[in-house]
Amino acid sequence: MLFLTLDKRGLALAILMGAAFLLLGIGFGPFFVLTMLIFLVLSAVVTHIGHDYKKKLFGKESERRGVWNVLANGIAPLLAAAAFFFAATNGLGRLEVLCVIGFVASVAAIAADKFESEIGIFEDDPRMIFTFKKSKKGTSGAMTIPGLLSGVLGAMLIALTLILVMHQLQALYAASTPLTTSALLSVVIGGFVGSVVDSMLGYFEEKGVGNKYTTNLVCGICGGLAGMLLFLLIV
Repeated sequence: MLFLTLDKRGLALAILMGAAFLLLGIGFGPFFVLTMLIFLVLSAVVTHIGHDYKKKLFGKESERRGVWNVLANGIAPLLAAAAFFFAATNGLGRLEVLCVIGFVASVAAIAADKFESEIGIFEDDPRMIFTFKKSKKGTSGAMTIPGLLSGVLGAMLIALTLILVMHQLQALYAASTPLTTSALLSVVIGGFVGSVVDSMLGYFEEKGVGNKYTTNLVCGICGGLAGMLLFLLIV
């Protein structure tokens, strides 16, 4: 049930990526894998909300996600995990913390985007991000208030996973003040920023520039970088 939205090849690649997260994450490997699993579960849940309505709206599209979907959503977290491995093997404790923040923020970004697209579809008045013109439901680059709010919710749900490792992060960062609020806020805002970037790129998708895979990839990267930068500014 966890991998209900993945086809066989997508599932195989997801398992390989899970192994990479375990290897690169060292002590944080299980946390990286758990965070990705939570994203998959949340993704499956919001995908199946209003299933019949979406089927009528878009027709009989395949609900299974393949290799390109896994790559688009997994490369940004994988890059953060690789950076964490470098930091951990070189004893750079504060950089380790920053990489964990970047990892979770990148996942929060793709989760926020997923929530926005799957929940925002129920709003009758989507508007294009740059022109604010009314658009058809499901148009790339179109945004709705319920969609944006659901995106924040998706980012928040992923951000909460940080609570599981905050004790370790606090020790690595060696800060005198608690980091929990700063870390959670950085991930939520970073995730939301990433989803907005996704919508911006979606606008250009409609004009034939890029596709949903490149857009999702940049969404995750921007979300991770935004989360890391915000954490540095706050702390």
